[in-house]
Amino acid sequence: MKSAAIFFLAFFTLALQASAPLVHKFYLSNTSIEFNAQTRAIEITSKIFTDDLEHVLENKNSRYQALYPQTPEVYECVKKYIGDNLSLQVGGRNVVLNFLGYSADNDMTTLFIEGSYFEPNSVIVTNTILLDLYTDQQNIVEVRWNGQTKREYFTKDKKQFQFIP
Repeated sequence: MKSAAIFFLAFFTLALQASAPLVHKFYLSNTSIEFNAQTRAIEITSKIFTDDLEHVLENKNSRYQALYPQTPEVYECVKKYIGDNLSLQVGGRNVVLNFLGYSADNDMTTLFIEGSYFEPNSVIVTNTILLDLYTDQQNIVEVRWNGQTKREYFTKDKKQFQFIP
């Protein structure tokens, strides 16, 4: 009888897990910053788990913000959030970042951002995306310029780094 109860409990637990929505167990974003001298633009893409981005927008706006279907209101919320949590300084000057939009690919959302090109002698990146939401959030940022690549990990204790080409 005891083994039947254990079997039933294990079966019930597995059934609940199978019916639950898929939740990832790590919190990560990946941002790529490329200085493109040919187009004279700083091209930025950032990949974030869709559910995490929706969750942080919900916390900021006191109501659920589904990213899809894309509405002007949600677009503005995403634009504001990214503007508040990602910044770039090149050669001591703040770069105005233009949010171009976002798209989904399975459970990830890719954000597209662009800035005016400056010949970098030093680059300071500040990235606080989702750091106020998850204590174990990590943001990977990769800066590419003139064949050089520098990758840095941002956490709640490290929100900024300087890249000197």
